[in-house]
Amino acid sequence: MKRSFYLALVLITTLVSCNRTKSPDVKGIEVDFELIPFYEELFAIAPDNFQYEAERMKEKYGSYLEAYSMGIIRIGSTEDEDFVGNMSFFLAYEPNKEVLDTVNIVFKDRDALRSKLEKAFKHYRYYFPEALIPDVYLHISGFNQSIVIDSSWVSISLEKYLGRNCDFYERLAIPVYLRRFMSPEKVVPDVMLSIGMTEYPYNSKTDDLINQMIYEGKMRYFVRKMIPDIPDTTLFDFNTTQMEWVRNCEKDMWQMIVEQKHLFDNDRMVLQRYIGKSPFTYYLGQESPGGAAIYLGYRIVESYMKRYPETTLADLMKINDGSQVLKEARYNP
Repeated sequence: MKRSFYLALVLITTLVSCNRTKSPDVKGIEVDFELIPFYEELFAIAPDNFQYEAERMKEKYGSYLEAYSMGIIRIGSTEDEDFVGNMSFFLAYEPNKEVLDTVNIVFKDRDALRSKLEKAFKHYRYYFPEALIPDVYLHISGFNQSIVIDSSWVSISLEKYLGRNCDFYERLAIPVYLRRFMSPEKVVPDVMLSIGMTEYPYNSKTDDLINQMIYEGKMRYFVRKMIPDIPDTTLFDFNTTQMEWVRNCEKDMWQMIVEQKHLFDNDRMVLQRYIGKSPFTYYLGQESPGGAAIYLGYRIVESYMKRYPETTLADLMKINDGSQVLKEARYNP
């Protein structure tokens, strides 16, 4: 019995340790950004009083308010004649008040959120010394985009991260497999993933499965470098069972893709079935998680970086030829 427990403990320790990457010392790195609870100030305005506060809000928030109004809650420009009426309606909309109450409960500890963002931004500055550290706004969007990025700021729809069991998601009939992406622990990883994808957009000359896999894998590798202690389940959006499945079936998955000659396939449906968000990966069976090929892409990138340790993260992010990465990685699961 003691021996079985010991072996189980060793296994757990091994699984946990292989999910970690060596973290650089970032204590001395300074990052300057503001965490701005925009939604608090906006929803503190009584709907009937917004007409008296509109000009003050325009002056204070400028281009951000314009982006929020037009691109996030989609009520039109702040210069439109019906802007005040539309915003007043948005503030008075009863479901938004219920969402606000829940957001205030789930995200009451903003110091903790700021600390996690600061740690990730310090790693970002470590690997990319010239990078701009954006201000971070917090907003309520009416369940629109999770993360919105501009040249100098990132904005987070907090109601998209209230926890996979949140009643709102049930009412909105959001599929269960998508709700696992909607928890507070996903906020900072999603911010960093969005920054990575914005700074290094997909730019392959050949849009086939291997290029998609390498790009998505490269982005997860980037996130892990920004958040070295991120659990694999959070990084890949898998539950524990799914994570165990991809680890155990890595070789079989790879062989299946190669044997089916899908690796260089550019059919949009094939790509979606391997990479897209879904209950499971179509070609790999119902026990597989959706987007399982992203995990393989990540493993190929890991193999590449181990073979070429002199390659910096900035160098990696600039590589757009997935086939070349695969060839040089000598990936052999």
